Amino acid sequence: MKTRKWPRLAFASSLALVLAVTAACGNNNGKDSNASGSPSGSPEPSSSQPAGEPVEISFLSLITTNLTEEFWDKWIGDFETKNPDVKVKRIQAPSLEGLNDNYAKTLLTSGDFPDVLSNISYQDFAKAGALMDIPIDDDIKKINDYESLLLDGKLYTLQAYLQPHTQIFYNKDLFAKAGIDQLPRTWDELEAVAEKLKQAGITPFLTAGDWMTTLTFSILTGPEIFGKNPNWYADKNAGKVSYQDENWMTVAGRYKDFAAKGYFNKGALSIGYEQVEQEFLKGNGAMYPMGSWFTAAYAAANPGFEAGVFAPPTVDGEKTYMSGSRGTSFAVSNTTSHPEAALKFAKYLVLDPDFHKAFAASDGMFSGLAEPDNYEFSPLQQEIADLLAEAGTMSGYETQRAGDFPVNGLGNQLAKVGQNLLLDGSDLAKEMKSLDDYWEKNK
Repeated sequence: MKTRKWPRLAFASSLALVLAVTAACGNNNGKDSNASGSPSGSPEPSSSQPAGEPVEISFLSLITTNLTEEFWDKWIGDFETKNPDVKVKRIQAPSLEGLNDNYAKTLLTSGDFPDVLSNISYQDFAKAGALMDIPIDDDIKKINDYESLLLDGKLYTLQAYLQPHTQIFYNKDLFAKAGIDQLPRTWDELEAVAEKLKQAGITPFLTAGDWMTTLTFSILTGPEIFGKNPNWYADKNAGKVSYQDENWMTVAGRYKDFAAKGYFNKGALSIGYEQVEQEFLKGNGAMYPMGSWFTAAYAAANPGFEAGVFAPPTVDGEKTYMSGSRGTSFAVSNTTSHPEAALKFAKYLVLDPDFHKAFAASDGMFSGLAEPDNYEFSPLQQEIADLLAEAGTMSGYETQRAGDFPVNGLGNQLAKVGQNLLLDGSDLAKEMKSLDDYWEKNK
């Protein structure tokens, strides 16, 4: 899928300022104000709606190569058929950025904040008072481990899909050509695989610039760090851990060594996500670190080779770790004129049985309900499901929650470090110190 898992932007404090200025100016796009001023308050429905007419709410959709305009329009039509008292006006960001944060902030500033939003950094908008505190009722309790979504005991987002980000997809034909018959579990074994592929004239790893480097760096380093310590960000905020600790230096050093040994595609930083995906689908590289959404792209492309998937290595290889998120999030505006209709639509996006399966299938996700409602898996998706079962749990990483959220903008700094370590002559100690410095500056 994704034009994708993109760095979270640093603007929580500016969001709070935007909300304060908007309130002071009385610019709320004609919507009723929340008189309590509390994020948990719900405004009264607008009295301007003609009796018997359906109410109209706006929805900020996430558009990607998997989640197309046609997909959203089809399922919005399904919701409206099932709920004739509500009409949904879909809007989208003018450019593909993955997260809708920038556009949502612009709409908040202008007083046109949507009633329902998808794929925003909900923690930032919630802290700024822009999101509804969603009541925890029997519907919410259908979401497995919904408690992990709470911020200060309140629920501001609905997320009921599991989307593992940390897999390494591989071309089975190229592995066979290089004489590789066992999947690696340790860094030493992964290096041996990469060397065999290189000696066979095959590019071992494919990656790209921009957020793709962040993802590749995080996929390869994350299991050793966040798998073994799923509370790493909380410990970082408490001053207990550092990017210069031995475990980080070890795995980041191995990543740097892989680049120095020519295991990544040449000119990786000059191409983007769509290009590198096509490189793998064309058989121009053996391994492709990527999230589970790739399974949908693989099925649609139907390339002339069979792909497999394995979990990224750790130093000791004793256990499989999977990291990622609950998939696309949905939130409701705190200033919506139609809170009941907006919440009804938001719940549809996670709980409607038909949509739930179609949405998960479209983006290579897995059901995150207490009673999972999955679609029929492809062989590749079943391999990921098996990895999830072996791992048992899925931790946060990169800009995802790992006991706590990381500082704002960390994804951008991770991208810089990941890109620099791909270049000859980079200084590992300096790069890892830059992450600690960035954290201290922005905490």
